[in-house]
Amino acid sequence: MEESKLLENLDFQVFGTIGEGSYGKVFKVHLPGSEIGIVAAKVIKNEKFLEREWDVVGKLQDDPLNTRPFIVTNIAMKRYEKFTVILSEYANLGNFRRIIDSNINIPLPIVRAIMKQLFEGLRFVHSKGIVHRDIKPDNILLHNPPGTELVILKIADFGEAKVKQLNQRTELMSVAGTQPYMCPELLLANNIGQVKADAK
Repeated sequence: MEESKLLENLDFQVFGTIGEGSYGKVFKVHLPGSEIGIVAAKVIKNEKFLEREWDVVGKLQDDPLNTRPFIVTNIAMKRYEKFTVILSEYANLGNFRRIIDSNINIPLPIVRAIMKQLFEGLRFVHSKGIVHRDIKPDNILLHNPPGTELVILKIADFGEAKVKQLNQRTELMSVAGTQPYMCPELLLANNIGQVKADAK
């Protein structure tokens, strides 16, 4: 309630809550009179806000938009007295968790297309020396551009991400992320493996 009130006080039109966690809430919003259209507003308690999430996504957004597909785009960030607000692009199909929970039978060609986009997105993230460390259905967003039949995947939530330094291995092997989705190397405390596992 407090989070949506803050957005309303900032003149946003709030359409509803699209996500919630220990960090705070995510809302579908629009700022009348602006050109940004409908966006997602992540309202995070200041004590839970990780500056590195903004920094990591900023590092990914250094490249032109068409060369960094399948990564959610952040638009703006501002800190207030109790909360930090991050505006990012809105994915109108929600996250992959929603699709799994709905038990929809997804045709195999669509599954292949989604997985290809996920791997392409991770390849781009890793090419920038970044390890996401929390890939799970909740952090995989899906968007259908209006007027098309396309479904575009967007990797979101870089709060656990690390920027890999040259020859760095140990810190990346620290436990982070959501346990059921961690790579076996982490769960077994096995220091062999590569960044490609994306949880290290």
